Order: sequence, then C-alpha cells, then structure tokens
Amino acid sequence: MFLSIVLACSSPNALSCTVFANVNDIFPTKEECLVDAYKVRDDFLETGVYAKAGCFKLEDMGTNA
Repeated sequence: MFLSIVLACSSPNALSCTVFANVNDIFPTKEECLVDAYKVRDDFLETGVYAKAGCFKLEDMGTNA
C-alpha cells in the first residue's frame, strides 16, 4: 500500500515548504499512487508553486486482537 505526498514550496527557501498527504486514499500500487501525486503536483506547478511528488510505501504493522 502507498501514500501519495507532495512537497509544495512558495519560494526556493525550504522554510516556505509544506508537505501534503492524501490520507483519504491509500493506493495498492506505486503506479496508481504516482498518478495521484503527479496530478496534485501539476496543479501546484500551474499556480507558480514549486512542487515535488512522491509516494511512501506503508508497511503492515499487524493488528492486535
């Protein structure tokens, strides 16, 4: 499972950056995750915001019964 994330920055200064994560959708494949991340990244880029997209692999932690 993968979590879609985007780092968006209003300037080249790292202090202007915010991380956005799509916590409403967890993706079964990295490819599906990247489609979502790239769409959000492209939306930011169109408005003049610096942006990088990626996906984090979520490890199964198991459950307590």
